[in-house]
Amino acid sequence: MSRPIVNPDSNLQRLTGIMLVIYPLIAHIAIMLEQPTWAVSYLLIAVYFNILKFFTAGKYLGIILLTAACAIIGYAFFISDIDNWAIYLPPVLIPAWLAYIFISSLFNDKAFISQIAERMEGRSLDQQQLNYTRSLTLIWSVVFIAMIFEAIFLSVFMSFETWSWWVHVGNYIIIGFLFFGEMLLRPLFTGRRAQFTQMLSLILQRNWHGKRDE
Repeated sequence: MSRPIVNPDSNLQRLTGIMLVIYPLIAHIAIMLEQPTWAVSYLLIAVYFNILKFFTAGKYLGIILLTAACAIIGYAFFISDIDNWAIYLPPVLIPAWLAYIFISSLFNDKAFISQIAERMEGRSLDQQQLNYTRSLTLIWSVVFIAMIFEAIFLSVFMSFETWSWWVHVGNYIIIGFLFFGEMLLRPLFTGRRAQFTQMLSLILQRNWHGKRDE
């Protein structure tokens, strides 16, 4: 029997996706160690590998330009105090980016979570499932907007450590509670159980538009 072919690009996408997912924990540890530069540097590396594929079309020139740009930004972090305020940006920019993706999809025929669900099912969703996934997309949109205001409010009125505990650790707990709570409730609304590993793999690969693999 022949072994299934493993797509190295898919594995790389999973790895780079995981790098972004665990950034909050890396950032919190760095802050507790009073080394915010580590967190900013880690995020820069994670972003570099996540967007590297978009620059490979220009072959070596695109990779060289991207690498040079990231090197210059990284150097600026180390020779200045820019990391003292740059550390505050990801907890605002990341939820803002996610909110944009989720909210903008609500103006399309299929909401963001509807697209993921269809990719998992390998078929078009019925109207009940479309309504459910659209409502779920709206709920997550509100959660991400709330996280933006939370990060801004805490950065102004709370200590650096308290801010970090909430935006880097507390938000993980909130997301985990909503994520697994929805998985438990989904059969009541759609009659179908959630496929956690498949859904997580698709999210990490950002692969919710492609055709289902044979």
